[in-house]
Amino acid sequence: MAGIATASSRRAKADAVDGSQFEQRFDTYREHADAIQRLLDASRGQLSVFDPDLSHCELESAQCVALIERCLLNDDARLRVVLHDTNFLETRCPRLMRLLGRFSHCFEVRRSPDDLRNLTECYVLSEPDDGIVRFHRDWARGKWFVANPEEAGVWRNRFTQLWECSVPAVSATRLGL
Repeated sequence: MAGIATASSRRAKADAVDGSQFEQRFDTYREHADAIQRLLDASRGQLSVFDPDLSHCELESAQCVALIERCLLNDDARLRVVLHDTNFLETRCPRLMRLLGRFSHCFEVRRSPDDLRNLTECYVLSEPDDGIVRFHRDWARGKWFVANPEEAGVWRNRFTQLWECSVPAVSATRLGL
């Protein structure tokens, strides 16, 4: 089984590089984190993230932060994040908070409304047609898709609706008296 998973992973890496459409399932947080790094590496600027609190998605890792920073340096860059709870981001993600301060013109974090806290999926989307979805916040199981406009459109629409009803939540600057 391990050999099959490894061959599948190598095939997915090759597909991701050449831009052909594919979908790969994953079952572990390590596979999820690897998929996020590959998605960020291929991204050129438009990213959307929905997660309960970012505690299981590895965006705070040095590698991911470097890839996000590279994306945000593009002229048309935009990173939109919606969280149920921002405490983990504010207290345990200093790299992301530094990016938020540096790129506040194109990086925004919002909090989901209380009546939508029952949403259980987590996802990272990269324009135009790539994404990673964990089917439930408590499980690692999910899928990574590349160059799939139909799948990306469904998740992008969900994110847009969530974004529109969420409220700005985190500022990189702290005001003190």
